[in-house]
Amino acid sequence: MGKHVTFFRMQVKPGQKEALNALMSGPSIQDQLKARGWEMDITGSSKNNPDEVWACVVWDTSDRYYANAESPEQNAMYEKMRSMLAADPEWFDCDVLAQNSA
Repeated sequence: MGKHVTFFRMQVKPGQKEALNALMSGPSIQDQLKARGWEMDITGSSKNNPDEVWACVVWDTSDRYYANAESPEQNAMYEKMRSMLAADPEWFDCDVLAQNSA
């Protein structure tokens, strides 16, 4: 089970949701992040506002999450992501209390 989860909310510029999803979901980025401690993520768009995207990422430790967040590679990805957003994302860092699945 992951020890760190970050939830975030983003307001995507009109017409940019698919490009944002492709950037965040590409197999090469997932391979890179897995080596750094990433375990999983879930991304969805709001039913009330299709340009509002919510996501969560689970990491094996907070230390590895923050090390990745401060890396030049992650900053470059963030800059690409940010260009697709209408405003800065809101971030909510948490410790995992439970992780369940069917």
